Amino acid sequence: MTQDHALPPDILPSDILLSGVHTVDESWIDLYGHMNMVRYVALFDEVGYALMERWGLGETYTRDEGFGLFVVDVAVHYRRELRAGTPLQVALRLLDADDKRLLSLLEIRRADDGTVAATMEQLSIHVDLGTRKVTPFPPALAERLRALAAVQSAHPLPPRHRRRLHLAPNPSPAPGEGGAEGAG
Repeated sequence: MTQDHALPPDILPSDILLSGVHTVDESWIDLYGHMNMVRYVALFDEVGYALMERWGLGETYTRDEGFGLFVVDVAVHYRRELRAGTPLQVALRLLDADDKRLLSLLEIRRADDGTVAATMEQLSIHVDLGTRKVTPFPPALAERLRALAAVQSAHPLPPRHRRRLHLAPNPSPAPGEGGAEGAG
């Protein structure tokens, strides 16, 4: 491992990551005159991936270390309609982490009034991209992610949000198991 697994000096463990402001594009609007559901998920994916760079888990980590995160489960809750021209931001926090998995919460918030328009809980697994198998995080990174999750999961959840995903105990796979087929 060549990566230093400390948080960048401008990020505190208590910080919920927040993107810059994006604007709902006219091309994201569907037949009903509001942002199509697929664009919510695409925005969570695109912006969430960029935000994870600040935790040391983004494109740089993948390129330099040969590991990545495969999403294996999501729970999306659409709460408010978004229309063309609406300014928004994406927030990301860690709810839980273990030696191979992350459970994060992403929010799309209106940038003008802070209203939460959608939430997505996301369960991801850590994968060696050379073998395509689930593999533990490097110990220092795993420790930092667990510490981040302990602090960030203590923040109040968005109003009316109910957790849908949890890290269940993860028994070790039987010999020959542990691939990441179907994840992505």
